[in-house]
Amino acid sequence: MTPHKQTIFNDFKNGKYGNCLQACVASLFDLPISEVPHFMMYEGYMMDAISEFCNKYGYKFSGIKQNPTEMDLNNFKGVDGYYIVGGKSPRNKYGHAVIYKNGKPFFDVHPDNTFTRTVDSIYLITRR
Repeated sequence: MTPHKQTIFNDFKNGKYGNCLQACVASLFDLPISEVPHFMMYEGYMMDAISEFCNKYGYKFSGIKQNPTEMDLNNFKGVDGYYIVGGKSPRNKYGHAVIYKNGKPFFDVHPDNTFTRTVDSIYLITRR
């Protein structure tokens, strides 16, 4: 896991989606952020784009576990113990993605390092 901070921030008035998910995947896969798609731009087929990208690099994307329990957070091993969690951003009403390890917040891709207000989902990415 090579931490990367996001480089694009939400600006919905101008049609910009933040790239927190892109930064999380780049971190998880030890890739430069420039080599990972900005998945939020794939409206309507984001899940397929994530799956295809994961497959290309030897990972498996099994979907998103909604409303994970504490047991889910503690038991999911992801990639070497690291995994992506989605929740409500502390900065606005929109979503944000961060890295967890062993059931605990590990790395926030946003520069303010405030993680998420909620834990709403786990991106089920594992090695093949």
